[in-house]
Amino acid sequence: MPKFNVDLRGLLYIGNLTGGYFITTILNNALPFLFLPILTRYLSPAEYGSLALFTLYLALSNTLSGSSIPVVISKYFYNSEKEYIAKIIGNSILISAILSLTTMLLILIAYPFLKNFFDIPIFWLLVIPPTSFAFILFSMGLTVMRNSKKVLTFGTHQIGNTTINLILSILFVVILLWSWQGRAWGIILSFFISAIGSFYYLRKNAYISFEISKKIINIILRVVIPLIPNSFQTVIISLVGYFFIEHYYTKELLGVYSIGFQITIMIKLLIDTLSMSWGPYLYEQLSNGKSINKLYLTRLIYVLVGIVFSGVLFINLSSGIILKIMTTPDYYGAREFIPWFSLGLLFQGFYVFLFPILINHEKQKYISIVTFGNMLITIALNIWFIKLFGYIGISYVFCITYFIMFIAFFWQTQKVMPMPWFKALKIWK
Repeated sequence: MPKFNVDLRGLLYIGNLTGGYFITTILNNALPFLFLPILTRYLSPAEYGSLALFTLYLALSNTLSGSSIPVVISKYFYNSEKEYIAKIIGNSILISAILSLTTMLLILIAYPFLKNFFDIPIFWLLVIPPTSFAFILFSMGLTVMRNSKKVLTFGTHQIGNTTINLILSILFVVILLWSWQGRAWGIILSFFISAIGSFYYLRKNAYISFEISKKIINIILRVVIPLIPNSFQTVIISLVGYFFIEHYYTKELLGVYSIGFQITIMIKLLIDTLSMSWGPYLYEQLSNGKSINKLYLTRLIYVLVGIVFSGVLFINLSSGIILKIMTTPDYYGAREFIPWFSLGLLFQGFYVFLFPILINHEKQKYISIVTFGNMLITIALNIWFIKLFGYIGISYVFCITYFIMFIAFFWQTQKVMPMPWFKALKIWK
């Protein structure tokens, strides 16, 4: 009788950590999801479209302000002294502040020429870069908590941010009737409050040192600058459809499109939750050098992708019911976008699980080149597919471009650290 040849210890280790993260992340993401019935009743599809544009610009600003800085912290966290990590974080805060101010300056320069393109007032655009700085500072604190395996502390800060966000949003949208601007204020203020809490945590635990070091700044920039195109492109793939829907069609359709994307965010939830445990675990394993068990890591990646695939099936089978429960009839058309969003996120999940391997092998430049090229492909395909298929073509592009990213990352991973993908499928003796 065949015996299974599988060591479950690492999977159980990841599962135990992920279980803690899963509970807190489920609660964290369930709150805004449960807020959908309120938003879709107080905001028309056109107003929801304006909110979608605001969140798009915030996401783009995050990438320009240094959203990849937590990658630097994770990369050096397990093989460096605490004092060195504190210097990395202190210098990272200064770098993020400078990048945020630079983003604000770029907006001021570009706005007179692209006013109609931006389609929201200059005030909201200028508020976004400081909000990005607050978001990144908050993310630094969460990264240290996660790498330190402080699951409860991580969950408290994460859920606290979302709770503040929703309380303020309900106050501004439901009670004061500030429309989409009220929801925007909820997002902005919650990040500033959470950033203060994150700074206090880092300072209290001696994880911040503002001792400026050119060497450390260069180390940070060598990772962050090449990854800006990757982060920027990731947002472009995810959300550039907002531009094309708004430009070629209407804000009403943009509101429906963005609701479809919001439903599939539950798959992104799975990916993010799993990567919270997988990333630190993989960096820790990679630090072992030649003693890495590649067969074991390959099987773990298969398990993680299988979990994400289960989420894709669930969303596609239940999307009609979810839309009827969570929204009004004006938004039911979002269902046609969901299969393509969910399949694209499956490909994203696969390459997210491979990403730490490329970072560990100093492949930031490769990532930058691939992602920049794919960003151009994404824009070109959107223009072409709109002509061929209409608005649904935009969701086709979402899926295709994530598939291209997966192939490029998979190929490079096999070059720098060949993985036994076929051998890993044989789990019996």
